[in-house]
Amino acid sequence: MTHSKLYFSTRLAGLLLLLQLAILPAAQAHGDMHSAMDMGGEAKRSLVDVNLNNGSLVRQDGTKVNIRNELDSGKPVVLAFIYTSCTAVCPITSQILANLQTLLGKELDQVRIVSVSIDPEYDTPARLLAYSKKLGALPAWQHYSGTLANVVALQKAFGTYRGDKMNHDSFIFVSGGKHKAWVKFEGFPAAEQLVHELHEQSKG
Repeated sequence: MTHSKLYFSTRLAGLLLLLQLAILPAAQAHGDMHSAMDMGGEAKRSLVDVNLNNGSLVRQDGTKVNIRNELDSGKPVVLAFIYTSCTAVCPITSQILANLQTLLGKELDQVRIVSVSIDPEYDTPARLLAYSKKLGALPAWQHYSGTLANVVALQKAFGTYRGDKMNHDSFIFVSGGKHKAWVKFEGFPAAEQLVHELHEQSKG
């Protein structure tokens, strides 16, 4: 399948997910809808320095966890920032992660997929769990919330904090685990690109 076909299918699937989550009526309230609709080409790849702190997050099952332990456990990690009421960027980002989950197949057990809400005051564990189920997320893909302060600190650690959820951009981060550097994809990478990145990092 060509990149253009992969891009089109991922974009279409993301929009279908948006409808499934029944949030389309709020689309006009989201200032970055045009960003999702105008996306094009392969996502920009770069290395980033991330200094994780010892703050906490709350997993979709209500369990309080340590940020550093969750993201630096030795397993490769794919991370994205989302929120459940998002109508543009997040449904597409989540669909990319769903595609990644499928493509990994048996390898999924060796990877952690992490979605962190940037709207923790609204996105309770119960809402994240419901969102996760609609996505068909398997145990390797977990959704997290937490205090606003800890979520903001985590966004700042990854360089994605924009001051307001309405201003957020699309970023997906990949780490090969074992204290390896984080790779940032800016835009909407194909799931195949993320699989390739995971495989390349596993060689080092």
